[in-house]
Amino acid sequence: MFFTFEDVKLNLGKYLLHVYLKDNEDQIITYVTKSFISRLSGIPNTIQNLEKAVQQLTYIASPDEMDYIEEAETDEIKSKRFVEFWKERDPNPTNEQNQAFAEYFRRVSYANENFSHYVEGWRSDRGMVLIILGLPDNIDRYPFEYDSKPYEVWQYYDLNHSFIFVDETGFGDYRLTTPLYGDLFRYRY
Repeated sequence: MFFTFEDVKLNLGKYLLHVYLKDNEDQIITYVTKSFISRLSGIPNTIQNLEKAVQQLTYIASPDEMDYIEEAETDEIKSKRFVEFWKERDPNPTNEQNQAFAEYFRRVSYANENFSHYVEGWRSDRGMVLIILGLPDNIDRYPFEYDSKPYEVWQYYDLNHSFIFVDETGFGDYRLTTPLYGDLFRYRY
């Protein structure tokens, strides 16, 4: 048996489909539930929630650009504005895939997997630096130094700069001790 759903518009995200088989007396004979993910053309597979993906632009978008996307009247318009935002930043528009777009959300995913604790990894200080600058060339970790809190030193050789993250609480909440400023605060892929 096949059934086609018509006039159904799904936005980006996870969905559950519940199918019930009923007899002539409207009694449920059996049912099945399936989950599926709706993807949108032009948006990487790592993005499963458009609202969250728009929030995650905070490290690359200006406040005006964020407002423009967030204030869209419908989800369809919002997703169109989101894709347009990334088309403007495409380093190679002739290529089908936007490498900057894919790399940005690959870094967001990596930050969420590796730096989440009380907040999502992309919101953490280590996540912020990783998303903006990419993986460091070297990481020195000092989890058990005598007379000091646990800390990490991230080194970026091409920038000739190091970032120090200190875990003041002892629960993995590493905070950046030296701020990102000026040219360092630009997304690099």
